[in-house]
Amino acid sequence: MLTAGIIGFGGMGHVHARAYLQRPGVQLAAAADIREEQLGGASMELNLGATGACDMRGVRTFLSGEAMLAETELDLVSICLPTDLHADYTIKALEAGCHVLCEKPMARTLAEADAMIAAQQRSGRLLMIGQCLRFWPAYEKLAEACRGGTHGRLLLLSMRRISPCPGGKPGNWFLDGARSGGALLDMHIHDTDFVHDTLGLPRAVATVGYPSVSGAVDTAVTQYRYDAPVVVAAETTWDYGGRFGMSFCAVFEKATLEMPYGEDSLRLLRPGAESVRVDLPAGNGHAREIEYFVNCIANGMEPERCTPFSARETLRIALAEEASALAGGTPIPLEP
Repeated sequence: MLTAGIIGFGGMGHVHARAYLQRPGVQLAAAADIREEQLGGASMELNLGATGACDMRGVRTFLSGEAMLAETELDLVSICLPTDLHADYTIKALEAGCHVLCEKPMARTLAEADAMIAAQQRSGRLLMIGQCLRFWPAYEKLAEACRGGTHGRLLLLSMRRISPCPGGKPGNWFLDGARSGGALLDMHIHDTDFVHDTLGLPRAVATVGYPSVSGAVDTAVTQYRYDAPVVVAAETTWDYGGRFGMSFCAVFEKATLEMPYGEDSLRLLRPGAESVRVDLPAGNGHAREIEYFVNCIANGMEPERCTPFSARETLRIALAEEASALAGGTPIPLEP
């Protein structure tokens, strides 16, 4: 039985808690948050919808991550704090002897990401970043098609991820771009990570966008430059007036794979034929990434599907997108 703790018990902390509570072989033993009212386990609203309530009976609660690490013996810890705190608490948890699953983005800066990797290497513990699209069923199928050539070469990949700003209340950390990185670093990085993990490091990125509600880049469209003939682009905004939604359209030589906006589903389209719904495995990316990481710990395996360095490189690409947007769309080359 593995014992788990969570530092940061907001919306994503609740998502991690529910995954641990529902998984055999794991006991959610502790949770920490500076806001005592968050620790009761009541359902919370995320841009993905309500988290559902968490049964906190038997779970020790703390008002600081430091106290939780000092007073409990844990096998693994989820870091679900604001982005600018990821590095500090990941390092503290690793130094306390815990395996760590840290929410995306890995950190606010590359220097912080490098410090996390160095701490992981010193500790001998496992570290994984929660880039959940690598485990999201529809995106897994898309990745298989891109890598396997089932439908011929990829010609066009267009991705979309739009939402009102999470929280949206004054004082909310998302509204401080210095902490969150804005929509580009907090939300759009999902699509950046998918592109990077599936297609490899682009030669360059060119992003048009602007700062908005957070003061960082909150609306952007990026072109990821690869060798011809493939065209890859992704758009994001926190200025949207509706509900959160994500979608993609991938055009191959012989077929198109599409995830319609607002639907967690996948359709296969061929010229002159009706679209076919593609069967997908159950579960969402959050629960599936936690199951994967727990299995890595139980079997003493490095998390090869999402190594710390690969998540660090995704952050490097996203920061290049930020730089491109702030430079009026100037392409930023990315050296291997």
